[in-house]
Amino acid sequence: MVTCDFLVVGGGIVGISVARRLKKIFQTAKVVLVEKEDECARHASGRNSGVLHAGFYYTADSLKARFTKAGNQVMTEYCQAKGLPINQCGKLVVARDAGDLSQMDELVRRGKANGVVLQELTEKDAQKIEPRVKTHGRALFSPTTSSVDPVQVTLSMKKDAQDEGVEIKTGVAYQGRIKDGIRTTAGDFSAGYFVNSAGLYADKIALDFGFSENYRILPFKGLYLYSDEPKGAVRTHVYPVPDLRNPFLGVHFTITVDGHIKIGPTAIPAFWRENYQGFDS
Repeated sequence: MVTCDFLVVGGGIVGISVARRLKKIFQTAKVVLVEKEDECARHASGRNSGVLHAGFYYTADSLKARFTKAGNQVMTEYCQAKGLPINQCGKLVVARDAGDLSQMDELVRRGKANGVVLQELTEKDAQKIEPRVKTHGRALFSPTTSSVDPVQVTLSMKKDAQDEGVEIKTGVAYQGRIKDGIRTTAGDFSAGYFVNSAGLYADKIALDFGFSENYRILPFKGLYLYSDEPKGAVRTHVYPVPDLRNPFLGVHFTITVDGHIKIGPTAIPAFWRENYQGFDS
């Protein structure tokens, strides 16, 4: 049995970040992270848009508002310090019709409450940023929204964690709780503290420890259409005003870290937790 002070399950960006922080606070502690795949960032941490949001979508009393604004700044500084690519292209939010304007006003209020820079523009001013954009009357521009490569970022943080003394064991899958620890495909582990950062499987693991009895993760999948237009054909992210009653931001134009354009995502239920390719398993 492997014994450690802290055992983190899940090699995504959350698990790696937690492991690094634990090692920084408890420098003499043995911190071990296990990841079921042969490399980190194989799932949600590597399969997202890579957009660093500014933090104006969320109400001021929410953790999302606080974490998004702080995370944007910290991640921007991290990428710059590490020489990782970051596309600081900003984001336009446009109205489809007059019915979107009240929701746009609410975004402005939330942005001010959260201390996020947000510019109100006419359509003419918006077209100075992205000439082909259309909006109903006015638009919003978020200059601090940007794009990164989420896989590169996560693997860079993995290297940092290893350099700082975190033991990362890939190809080790959680199998269940036992009396004095957990069972994995690489044997049993015992730890003073156990951190569940298992992404889409976090609810299943939580149940083994008596948590999450009233919660289940219902996986959704987003599909993107990649544009064949050349890099730079669209200069900034372009999003519609969202329906703030729903957790989705609507189909939008995303500019990747290398300047390509993708349109999406859809939001459809996934057939299982790792259903990534179209409608296939």
